[in-house]
Amino acid sequence: MYSQSANTDFANQMNSIFQHLDKNRVPHGILTDFGLDYVDLSSYSGSLSTNNYTSRATVHESFYDLISSRIRQVNTGFIQPQEFEKRWHNHRTERVITLGGLYFKYAKFKDNAKTSGKINVTNNKIYDVYTNGIWQNPYEEKSTFILAPSINSYKGLNFQVKLPQDIFLSNYPSQIQSIAVDFQDGQGYRTVNYNQIINVSYTQANTYTWKFKLTLTNGQTLYSHSKIEIEEGLKTKDIASLKTSQTPNPPTSNTTQGVSDFDGYYKTTVTASVPYYGKYATATLYIKDVGAEGITKPLIVAEGFDTGAILNPEQEAGDNNIIKFLNNVNTSSSNLPSQINTYDIIYVDWDNGVDFIQRNAFAFEEAIRYVNDNKLSDTPNTIIGQSMGGLVARYALADIEQNRDFNHDTNLYISHDAPHLGANTPIGMQHMYRHVNNMYQSAPLPLLFGEVILPLAYDASGIFGDTVISVFGTDILYDLGEFVTPSQYLSISDFPASRQMLYNWVNMDYEIKNVIHDAWQQELSDMGYPQGDEGMPIRNIAIANGSECGVEYTHDTSLIRYEKTAADKTILNSIIGLTDIGVGIVLAGTWQGAALMVLGVLPGNSKYDIIFNASAMTSLNENKQIYYGRITYKKKILWVVPISVNLTREEKHQPNGIFPYDSYGGGAYTIENYLGDLFNTLPTLQNNGTFGRYGFIPTASALDAGRGITSLDDMDYKRDYVGANPPSAPKDSPFHNFVTHFNRFDPSNTNSEHISFNRINGNWLVTELDDSQTPELSDCSAFCINAEISGEDILCTTGVYSVTNLATIVNWSVIDPDNLVSFTSNGNEITLNQLNPDNYGIVTLEVYYYNPRCGSITVTKDIEVGILPNRVSNASLTGETSVCDNQQYTYYISGLNHPCVNDIEWTVSDNLNIISHTANSVTVTSDIYDDEYAGLITANLPNSSFTIEKGVWVGIPNSDNIHIQKIGAYDLYAGRWSKLKASYQTMLYPANGPLNLTFEWQIPNSAIRFYDDSAFVDVKPYNPGQLNVGVRAICPCGNSNWKYELFNVDGPTNTLIELRKAN
Repeated sequence: MYSQSANTDFANQMNSIFQHLDKNRVPHGILTDFGLDYVDLSSYSGSLSTNNYTSRATVHESFYDLISSRIRQVNTGFIQPQEFEKRWHNHRTERVITLGGLYFKYAKFKDNAKTSGKINVTNNKIYDVYTNGIWQNPYEEKSTFILAPSINSYKGLNFQVKLPQDIFLSNYPSQIQSIAVDFQDGQGYRTVNYNQIINVSYTQANTYTWKFKLTLTNGQTLYSHSKIEIEEGLKTKDIASLKTSQTPNPPTSNTTQGVSDFDGYYKTTVTASVPYYGKYATATLYIKDVGAEGITKPLIVAEGFDTGAILNPEQEAGDNNIIKFLNNVNTSSSNLPSQINTYDIIYVDWDNGVDFIQRNAFAFEEAIRYVNDNKLSDTPNTIIGQSMGGLVARYALADIEQNRDFNHDTNLYISHDAPHLGANTPIGMQHMYRHVNNMYQSAPLPLLFGEVILPLAYDASGIFGDTVISVFGTDILYDLGEFVTPSQYLSISDFPASRQMLYNWVNMDYEIKNVIHDAWQQELSDMGYPQGDEGMPIRNIAIANGSECGVEYTHDTSLIRYEKTAADKTILNSIIGLTDIGVGIVLAGTWQGAALMVLGVLPGNSKYDIIFNASAMTSLNENKQIYYGRITYKKKILWVVPISVNLTREEKHQPNGIFPYDSYGGGAYTIENYLGDLFNTLPTLQNNGTFGRYGFIPTASALDAGRGITSLDDMDYKRDYVGANPPSAPKDSPFHNFVTHFNRFDPSNTNSEHISFNRINGNWLVTELDDSQTPELSDCSAFCINAEISGEDILCTTGVYSVTNLATIVNWSVIDPDNLVSFTSNGNEITLNQLNPDNYGIVTLEVYYYNPRCGSITVTKDIEVGILPNRVSNASLTGETSVCDNQQYTYYISGLNHPCVNDIEWTVSDNLNIISHTANSVTVTSDIYDDEYAGLITANLPNSSFTIEKGVWVGIPNSDNIHIQKIGAYDLYAGRWSKLKASYQTMLYPANGPLNLTFEWQIPNSAIRFYDDSAFVDVKPYNPGQLNVGVRAICPCGNSNWKYELFNVDGPTNTLIELRKAN
């Protein structure tokens, strides 16, 4: 715990408000008006109702409420909250359900304390009231009795129950005469002595109500009750009755659990012979002897990550077990169940499923040794490792080959959605978890020798401190770099196996620290893959639950969002569970303790405003907000004095340089799938929450693309992985064969749930397990929703189009409203022929195809027929605008790239000659015998009516085409200005641009004014008579001859003299 992280605002406000009150007059020294409301203690006053069922969370939070309500130094019955949690955890053990609880007396203000004048409130400070010197008592004395089991569900009809004395806390223990429990087993109330073991048995699975009765020495009786779901558990029998090479005629076994006709699983334990960091792992083997003839055809199953040893130690076999494995197989809608039923199954269940992967691998080696020592045939072992179990099995097999003195006798290793490169828990969700678990409130008064730090939500850190050392040893830090210390353990996500597998691990300071993961990945890649015993190679294959189609996850909503005003505070316990990888809903795939979880309610004068929002990362370096959380607490004391505290607020953004694993295709984690029981218990969570789906094991990780040696990029995680078309080196998969997910009934073919069996991978696995079948190379990629018809997008004359030859039924159709093509089809191919080269347009090709493995799909393709106008609209001829005599000029086509244009027919006007041409250029010269000045170069596109033209000016302008005209209605007049215009008139082509000409003028006996446009000039003749005006055209190729034209000039005869005088 970190006192520096505690929020003291509430404690400071309460101490200020109550500073003038005589605390010694408060009965029992506990005043709930003074405390932080976790639950409504008055709901647990000793009477039973449908609204006050209890759970372990209720007990803990009621204790937090009581300890925060201590208004003076009273210590009887109180211990540090984390010590209470630790004690309870330490009592929990397999097949024993532990009870814990509280009996406390406390006080609260009477509802009419202020209105009746028994208390005074001035300036939001509370004062005692004395009338005629007599103190007025404003307090009402209350008591609470809460008892609950450590768990809310248990698999097994027979178990034991105990009530340890040190976890039933009371401030008046001497007033307790007895405690009795009615387990609803037909035996009525049975007195329970402290630390006494009581046997409980049921005949059938059901949800039972346990009633608790507390009898006080004054004869008063108080009651509490809890619901617990009892399911049938594992049915086991003595391993001594299993036929082995050492015991060919074993004795008959006795069933120890269960009531079904199935006679049970043999059970034994193995211990590693090699320590890891000074500790030896153990594992329990559950053996299904399919033929009652001993182990003759072994299938060894390595289970995945299992939090049971830490979070659910009462439950035999933890979160995952052989029954769950077989149920998964049997619901696969494939031929796998019948094939698996031919095997003797040895299910390896870790006694600590969150331990170092290496340590459990050494235990797995002993499981293999046990099978080899006891099997009654020479049939090689088949091994399947699910999730983390795939890593354990891989490591163990390779380690046996490299470092041990025995053979593993295995010829097939199956990795089932194992995180060979890493597993993903969204960083936004990890921020959310850290935030919730970092919410601590300082109690108003210290307890004994230390400050009391109360977790705002139920805190599991107290149970982990000793566990880390006792389970994992004290030297786990030194060779592995940065690791959390025992006192820092807040979550199963902090335990070794989680740290080893997670791509990105967020610490309590919201920092990403991946030293442990990186070290493990390096060791794993160095270890490599098993190669097989001498003379018997091993076949390594993999099942990935990611989509064969490379479908990514879309995140239109948050991964987790909860927003509610006046919310039950204890919803935070559920939020911890949703975000905590250690609670098991992610790596273990189980919501621990969700069923029948009973959460307390707040008193009417208190409320919490809550918002939590964790979002997915969808692209690299987006820097968007991926977490926001805030809690505000409000209450009124005596319904008058307001308290408002911003307990916590945190906001986090996406880090740069981190791959968006949440969105990559891979084995799915759908949060809502694991919350059904919790939703039933707590509808406010479902009604006010949003829960998403994300990629847990990327397909690239499940297939070990790049073998952990070659770095992958963003596109490697986004691509599709097809067993029949595996990736090439250096980003290849080390597996001899693999299968990814495909569902013929789901056109979107999204990713399947982590470690799930289904029709495709189940039938694929059968071909690997059945020696009489050829292993299948999985390929349904042509049936993905993004499938395409093969063939050119543009049809020039003839085109062939096709779909996969895996299709057994193919139906083609052509949508051709303009009658552009004819066609013939042949199975998975169709041939289109253009009917008229001058016509163009679009036809749509549609095909439906099917095969029994991959299902059916309809695919369309739009095809351009011929040359569409928009394809040539930007095409042009580039080159000089003038073609001079005795010179050659080359013109090129630009802006044209069309498959139908493979040759050009060039034509030119009569005043040009073609010297040479290519597919995209032509070289021309002028025709000296043709004096037409305007020229035209034309590129005629084949199989179409489209042309590309360029107009040019050829040679020197001809003066015959020059004309001079006067602008205006009046003739020229001596002494007055008039405007003249020169123009060049020739045959023009539409493609010709503006004339590239200038003009030069010759005008005698006149004043002249020139314009920027040389085609215009102003003239003022000096004398009347005739004026001979000359002009010639000038172009880049030279000048034309002068062209002259006579104009009449009117005016008086003395104009010249007058003009000369004026000048």
